[in-house]
Amino acid sequence: MPIDLNTSPKKTAEKPSAKRSFSSGKAIKSKDIVFFLTQLSMMLEVGISLSNAVSTIANQTGNFKFKAALLSMVDHIEEGNQLSDAMAIHPKIFKPVHINIIRSGETGGILNQALDNIIEIQEKNQGVMSQLKTALVYPSVLCVLAILVTIFVLVGILPKFMAFFEGKTDILPLTTQALMGASLILRNYWWACLIGVSAAVALGIYYLKSDVGKSHIDWLLINTPVVAKIANNVYTNLFLRIMGNMLSSNIPLSEALAIAEKSMTNRYYRRFVKTLHDNIEKGSSFAAGFLSNSHIQNSVKQMIFVGEEVGKLPAVMARLVKFYDMEIQQNFKKITSLIEPVALIFMGVVVWIIVSAVILPMFRLAGAIH
Repeated sequence: MPIDLNTSPKKTAEKPSAKRSFSSGKAIKSKDIVFFLTQLSMMLEVGISLSNAVSTIANQTGNFKFKAALLSMVDHIEEGNQLSDAMAIHPKIFKPVHINIIRSGETGGILNQALDNIIEIQEKNQGVMSQLKTALVYPSVLCVLAILVTIFVLVGILPKFMAFFEGKTDILPLTTQALMGASLILRNYWWACLIGVSAAVALGIYYLKSDVGKSHIDWLLINTPVVAKIANNVYTNLFLRIMGNMLSSNIPLSEALAIAEKSMTNRYYRRFVKTLHDNIEKGSSFAAGFLSNSHIQNSVKQMIFVGEEVGKLPAVMARLVKFYDMEIQQNFKKITSLIEPVALIFMGVVVWIIVSAVILPMFRLAGAIH
């Protein structure tokens, strides 16, 4: 049965208490959605009715904003609407890919399988984000520590030595002269430094949120050496996982591509998926569109071609997803092993600059006096 991507469920009146709760409370996180879907799948499997299952989960969640959304879904379900329609009234919580997989599961009588597919997508996405955060924690801590140490030296230590250095700038190294200037600026014009840093942060945030900034970041992610390999594997893995799950749920290929296009966060991969969709609409093959993407491995293109030829695209995509899962884990391990020595070298450079700017001039002055 074709899925209409533009349909919207009928809206019904919501409870006043639920309305008040939508605008307040903690943000709804991915783990909240995984908890809901997991609990719902288990309850439906043991025979609990849909409305009772959603109501029970709503009473268990500690996120009041999510609880209000689930209770409003219960109202819609009790009025005769399907779960997918109830989820569709909360597009900021449930993504189009989730809603359409649920809808296909309801149509084919395999709602539990559809829920399990969404849980798998969410859990894998969480795993990738967790690995990324873990890889970035160590260098982030070292960078913050280096900045704090530098500020402490400029404000608390270097001024005590500046009296000894006064009038002897000709024998001081350039690093010392530069740090002395930075120390004077930081101590006398700290307010201007604070304004400058705040303005730079605000401009940086504005740039990253702008279309131009997002476009630049998306391009850098898939073209920068080292980073590009991980990013391309992550985006390709996400696309194949979504497509494999939807095709196994009997969603037509063209509609699955339309849904997957909305799920891609990188605009260049979103454009790639749109090209695949346009090719299918024109009667071209699915595998032919992969040839235009230089970021996807040739072996993957070949497997997609074979899978389409023999009519087993979902099975091939499932195997490719496992392959990419292993690739991503290995990539993160390599990056983590490289980050630690690079971060230590960075800290060593900071320490060397401080020592050469503060300690070495003392030896030079002592030699000059002698």
